[in-house]
Amino acid sequence: MDIRIDKESEVLVRQQISEQIVFLIATGTLKANDALPSVRQMARRHDIHENTVSKAYQDLVQRHWLKGHRGKRMVVRPFDDLNHAVEDLDDLIDNTIRTAIDRGFTLQQLRQRVRERLLMTPPDHVLIIEDEPGMRRLLHQELSKMLPLLTVEAISPDTLAANQGAVIGALVVTLPGRVWNFVSGRPSLLPRGHPLVAVEPCGVDAYLDRIRKLKQASVIGVVSISQEFLRLARALLAPVIGSRHVMEEHLLSEKETKDFSGMDLVFCDAAAQQRIRARKVVPYHVVSKTMAQKISDRIASAKD
Repeated sequence: MDIRIDKESEVLVRQQISEQIVFLIATGTLKANDALPSVRQMARRHDIHENTVSKAYQDLVQRHWLKGHRGKRMVVRPFDDLNHAVEDLDDLIDNTIRTAIDRGFTLQQLRQRVRERLLMTPPDHVLIIEDEPGMRRLLHQELSKMLPLLTVEAISPDTLAANQGAVIGALVVTLPGRVWNFVSGRPSLLPRGHPLVAVEPCGVDAYLDRIRKLKQASVIGVVSISQEFLRLARALLAPVIGSRHVMEEHLLSEKETKDFSGMDLVFCDAAAQQRIRARKVVPYHVVSKTMAQKISDRIASAKD
């Protein structure tokens, strides 16, 4: 597992560890049920305190990226971990009826909700659910351009909680770290089994290489319309920027344009790229082309 740590960075070491692990999971380098190095192994490998690694792992457990049991190594949590297998359909129906009655629902209420679920139509459009406004705009802009034949909408979790009908007929798209909030929350924002896709981000190695190849100490700008993008970029870039380069972060307001010609290189999101001037610009797309094709294929297959 390729984790790089810079102890001199302003970014906490445990945050560098956790965010790099998140990125490895989100990009598919680490897959469901893959085991992570033990706390002791990770600490020795990077010459850091075991408590630092433990805190990073526990943070990822709380965010539903990892799971573990006492005495066993942490593993990557599968996205479908909430699904429970049953022996046959009759068992499932019987369990559902008993659970509904135990929780105070009437058989009439159960019948109505089951009927509504059975009438759920296959997805015909994309609905992005994202809490941070900047990231919501960024995902909407990227997917709208990459999927010109599909309707792409974006909504906040709070808005969805007030109007859950917004998901009807929608393929829900969200960042990997948000998935568990939607399916395991109380109440759940999405009906169990609703079509859901976690975005697979683009790989970052090629972008990091641009910084590694800089021959002189440089000023690296990180520019975005999203505070969440800046947070993630800061953690991912920290090991290659180290103490040799200087990193400056800039959050653009909704219609702001800005000149960054004084910086040696600017790493930015696809939306910010259109509103900045700089000598060297390295734009990063959150949604990979492969991911966009998967979304398109998912909706196409639902129509067949």
